[in-house]
Amino acid sequence: MKISLTVQETLIWHDYPHLFVAKDKIGGLQLCIAIDDTPQYISVALSVNRLQDLKLSKIDLYSVFAQPELDAWFRVNLTDKNEILAQAMPSTEKIPTEWLPMPNAFLPYSNPLRPETFDVVKVSAVAKEAGMNPTLLRQYLSGIKHPSREQALRVQDALHRVAQRLLEVQFV
Repeated sequence: MKISLTVQETLIWHDYPHLFVAKDKIGGLQLCIAIDDTPQYISVALSVNRLQDLKLSKIDLYSVFAQPELDAWFRVNLTDKNEILAQAMPSTEKIPTEWLPMPNAFLPYSNPLRPETFDVVKVSAVAKEAGMNPTLLRQYLSGIKHPSREQALRVQDALHRVAQRLLEVQFV
């Protein structure tokens, strides 16, 4: 069975994508990784929660590929028409060990709360909207502290509410 994929986010890029997230036609996510520093890929399906855990360094790349959530993996081919096709591999066939990422290899940390997000909005206003201490939000922004997934979502929701109010402003 072949599945058509669309790139959603490139996580690691060196001359070409080494690690990226792709989505199938019904919204399922695949994490695709280059094999042996070549533009040939394998992928595994993963949930939004597991992707978030990977991005927050709660799990390593090895765990995602060595223990996929669904007991399946795919070979990924890029076609001449810039399509991405994932071919399911037989369930009896495991990912070759030499294709797996090294254990304890984590994604480079990327703070989900970037300071430039707040250039046009006061940090204290977002903190108030989120119902949190402004000093704590500033510590998240500076990298002194790292927000939990729940805290990051809380700030995100507050930003979305502020943005929604801004979108509703009309001058005519």
